[in-house]
Amino acid sequence: MEIVTHHIPVKARDSEQLIVPVGDIQWHGDAAGVALGMLKRHIEWGVKHDALFLGMGDYIDAWSPSNRQRLRSAALYDTAQAIIDQKAEELVEEIYEKALKPSKGRWLGMLEGHHYHQFRAGMTTDMLLADKLGAKFLGTSGYVRLLFSRGVSRGQVLVWCHHGAGGGQSPAAVLNKLRAMATQFEGDVFLMGHLPKKCNEPIDRLMPMFPHKGEPFLIHRTKILSGTGGFMKSWVVGARQGIVPRGGYGEAAMYTPAALGGVVVKVRPRWKRVDDHDLWLPDMSVEA
Repeated sequence: MEIVTHHIPVKARDSEQLIVPVGDIQWHGDAAGVALGMLKRHIEWGVKHDALFLGMGDYIDAWSPSNRQRLRSAALYDTAQAIIDQKAEELVEEIYEKALKPSKGRWLGMLEGHHYHQFRAGMTTDMLLADKLGAKFLGTSGYVRLLFSRGVSRGQVLVWCHHGAGGGQSPAAVLNKLRAMATQFEGDVFLMGHLPKKCNEPIDRLMPMFPHKGEPFLIHRTKILSGTGGFMKSWVVGARQGIVPRGGYGEAAMYTPAALGGVVVKVRPRWKRVDDHDLWLPDMSVEA
C-alpha cells in the first residue's frame, strides 16, 4: 500500500474538487473491443472541468496473472522476450496518445491491475504509463489524502482505492467488498475497479464535536462506496477469433454487459465557525 498527500488550496466557499477514477480499459490495439471514443470524452470532460484523475488498473490487455505464469515457464529466448516487450510498450504508447495524454500531470496516482506486462528490467506497463502521465505509481492499493486549505484552516478527505479482486456480476458484488473495507479502514471515499460496474452507495454517519466553549454538537459526514466502471466492451457485434464468429471471454461466459463509462466524485469543502475557528466539513457526492 502507498500513501500520498495532495495539497489543494480552496479559493472560494462554493468551490468543489472533482475526482475522476479511470481504469479497466484493457486496450489491446483493437478499437472494436474498447469504448475508445467514450474514454476520450471522459478524459476531455475531466480536463475541461479541472478534475484530478485516479488510475484504477487494467489499462492495457497484456497478460492476466495465469498468462504471466505460463509466459515465465516458457523459458523464451532473449530475442523473443524483446519482441514481446516491444509490443507491450507499443500498447502503452497507443492508449496514452489516443486517449490519456491530455490528462498528463493531473493524476493523484495509478494503481496496478491484473492485466499488465513486466519487462525484463523489472518495470511493468502500469509503471510505464504512470511515468508518462506524471503520476505516482500506487501499486496494489493506496490511500490518497486530499488536504484542503483555506487560509490557516485545513481539512482532509481520505480516498481508499484498490483495483479489486474476486468475481460477481451484480453491483452488490462490488459494494459488499467495499462495505467490508469501510469497516476496517478509516476513509471518506472507497473506490474499486475490476468488476466493471458503476455503482454507488453513501453511508451516512454522525460525529460528535466538542468545542472549547458551548455544548457538544453533531456533524454529518458521508462515506462514499463506488464501483468505478470501465471501458472494455464485453459483447461486440461481429466479433471474430480468426475467421470464426466468436465473442470474447465475457460473451462466452455469459457475463452481464459491462457498465461502460466512469463515475465522478465531487468534494465540496465547507467551513463552519466554532469558537472563532473554522471547522472543516466535507460535502461529497458521486455521479455516474
